[in-house]
Amino acid sequence: MIKIYVDWNIMSGMKNDQFSDLLSILSDKKKFLCLYSTSHISDIFRSYSDDEKQKLQIQNDLEFITQLTNDFCLFNDGKNINLQQYDPQELLNSRIEESDIFSDLSIDNLLKSDSDDPTLNTLLESLKTMLKSLELDSAFKEAFENPESAKILNDIFPGLKDDLTMNGFFNSFSKMNYNLNETESYKDLRQVVQKIGINSGHFNENKDPFELIDNSYKKKGFESFKSNEYLPKGKNAPEWFDEITNEYLYLDMHGYKADKVKVSEKEKNTFSNTTDDASHTAFASICSFYLTNDDKNYQKTKAVYKKLSIETKVLKPAEFIEYYNKYLNHHSISDHFKSLFEIFTKPIFYDTDNDEGQYFGKVAYPNEYFFNFFNKIWVPINKEESYFYFTLSILPPNTSKTYTAFQEIELLIKMFFEALGPDKNGMELFDISELENEIWIGRHWNSDVGEIKLVRMNGWFQLYYNNEEIKKRIANEKLANSDSLLKRFLKTSLKFFKSKI
Repeated sequence: MIKIYVDWNIMSGMKNDQFSDLLSILSDKKKFLCLYSTSHISDIFRSYSDDEKQKLQIQNDLEFITQLTNDFCLFNDGKNINLQQYDPQELLNSRIEESDIFSDLSIDNLLKSDSDDPTLNTLLESLKTMLKSLELDSAFKEAFENPESAKILNDIFPGLKDDLTMNGFFNSFSKMNYNLNETESYKDLRQVVQKIGINSGHFNENKDPFELIDNSYKKKGFESFKSNEYLPKGKNAPEWFDEITNEYLYLDMHGYKADKVKVSEKEKNTFSNTTDDASHTAFASICSFYLTNDDKNYQKTKAVYKKLSIETKVLKPAEFIEYYNKYLNHHSISDHFKSLFEIFTKPIFYDTDNDEGQYFGKVAYPNEYFFNFFNKIWVPINKEESYFYFTLSILPPNTSKTYTAFQEIELLIKMFFEALGPDKNGMELFDISELENEIWIGRHWNSDVGEIKLVRMNGWFQLYYNNEEIKKRIANEKLANSDSLLKRFLKTSLKFFKSKI
């Protein structure tokens, strides 16, 4: 299965009878594993109210998420990003219950107790009293004594100058959080950041936005404000996740494809919209495709992925449909093999060496996903002996974290089982208990179309293809170089395979 992450705007559109062609494609549950995340729940929560009509609308939204994703959800537990089946209604209920905490981040609210235990309540009161009385670092006092830095701090931390204690900090932080997420205060924060002299007018479509921002700092003689140094990473999410969200916010704060900030009776666009979009971008990085119809999100995400060498393909609906028709519209095992063999006619292979610098064959990273799973081909060609086989494996879009769902392997095995039957050991359909060990013996077919092995080694799923009959035919040919070997393999294999399936 090919993992796909779709933003809420497109999901909502599909639910309301837009993007019908896209919905038809994504409804193929044998090919695609569509995921949602807690950021989708945050998108929906922003429209939550006690109005019964609105509640019904939200219920329909949640049911559509289940229909599209089978409840496969990406969520952050504070240390890791997990992929599990989770009822979106449960997640929304949790978000509603937590809303009071997020609206008031004062020490009194964070440490309030509903317990009837007098001892526990006495301890909590003592802890609150102690925390409230702690004075902040002297650097805060010095900063407030400087008129220039005091103005910036007053904008970011309202009221803090009047109470330089932990109690004052938490109260101020709570106000800042409210202002950013409920008012247009994020505009002020962006203006502070953009005082270095760069804003939306400084960006060029043909230039790297990160490079333009860094150059602007250098021209002003300032130390470059690097998001990966000044915004904390790894405290409430994996470092790779925070790195993506930080880089995304870094672009927005400096005016690159900046989101609209506006609060009125008809709309509410605040900092929370931007942070949710940043989280969408981070969650989507573990998928092969991220579909978004928001041009600002589209452009920022592509820039962040490029900087961090993330291979997730960022596409708008029409772009994805075009990609699907060109590279992914294969359904039977025969279709996939035909597409696979035709790859060898394309100039996408290049020589590769092993760690010792020795010739290691040819490798290619095609646009196709063979058998709805593999996107890397390795051909270990030996120029002295005329043998030939190939290995399929996976190039994960985000090398920091790779996820493989049970259903991906289940449907991969099912595709081969339905075409080739039980393997040579009598193994049939897949069971999750098979993956209890790091090494998975997988499936091994000695079929009319050749030897096919599906295994997992060192955590990676791989397919090995070998055909003795084709080897013999190739060995009888006087081949001048490896390129002619590839062409001969294509011609012989495709003809042979067509006669068998």
